[in-house]
Amino acid sequence: MDTQITIADVAKYAGVSTATAGRVVGGYGNVSEKSREKVLKAVKELNYRPNVVAQSLRRNTTNTIAVILGSIKNNYCNKLIYAIEKEAQKHGCNVIICNTHEDPAQEYRHLQEMYSRHVDGVILMSAIKDFETVGEDYKNLYINDMPKVFVDRTIQGLNSHVIQSNNKEMSYAAVNYLIGLGHKKIGVLATDNYSTVRERVEGYRKALEDNGIPYFSDLILYAYAKEGNQDYKERLEYIRERGITAIYVLNNTLCIDVLNMVKKQTLRIPEDISLVVWDDEEINDYLDITTIAQPVERIGKIAVKNLLKQKIKDIDTENHEILKAEIIFRKSCREIEKENNVKAL
Repeated sequence: MDTQITIADVAKYAGVSTATAGRVVGGYGNVSEKSREKVLKAVKELNYRPNVVAQSLRRNTTNTIAVILGSIKNNYCNKLIYAIEKEAQKHGCNVIICNTHEDPAQEYRHLQEMYSRHVDGVILMSAIKDFETVGEDYKNLYINDMPKVFVDRTIQGLNSHVIQSNNKEMSYAAVNYLIGLGHKKIGVLATDNYSTVRERVEGYRKALEDNGIPYFSDLILYAYAKEGNQDYKERLEYIRERGITAIYVLNNTLCIDVLNMVKKQTLRIPEDISLVVWDDEEINDYLDITTIAQPVERIGKIAVKNLLKQKIKDIDTENHEILKAEIIFRKSCREIEKENNVKAL
């Protein structure tokens, strides 16, 4: 039966004190070159493996951060993970990825598990919409001293450190662009009613209002909302029948549903229907789809840096940072004739 080699065994084998052996293995303090060589030789010959967890707890750091996201099926999340890992490695940190599947109960479990692992902090895209809906037994998961940075979404009623895109402003610009092309009946496809979606819908509504165009709530479809027993893909065809001339998609994961609808109805983009989509992907470039591109890499990079600053109390834990997205104009939108526009209304 193998015996666990301890730092005391290394010290005895090397003929030095346990404190000296600990300094060599831990990489801290001053040690003579002769003692260092003895300890390193002992480590090699005894095949000693330090207890990393114990070392981390003594130093009050595990060099590990957790990233808790709604769905890794979302390409935004994949890009965010890549950016976070890339930046974390620069700071000598490991990353643990957790997927909640947009389920608050799973989010609670992941947070509890990460805290029990003593991670240095959490980057969170929360599935929680309103802090009042959080049970009393779980509220402390969000208001404790653990460094936390929220990305993309905010939780209504919770003061937190947030990094996100300028959703309302860019949504306003995208809809204003469509209106400038003559579109007045613009259908919207969104995921669930998270803070980002609400902000983008606000921008959509404000653009219509500023241009004197009526707002129809039934032209906004939520992919996970259950209204009666009607599936949102069927309702997507319904809004097309309402005479819309453009579709505005608030999440790129839903773009395929629009493309399938267009194919099923033998429509053409942009000849029959114009299309604008949030979040840029390679397929958008391939299909010439006009896109609102978020600065995902910058969001991930800043999230890591700010999380580590929270660790050393060097940044406000209630900071709200908004980064600028941009519209990439391609060929999925066209100018429509005034007579067709009148008919659509």
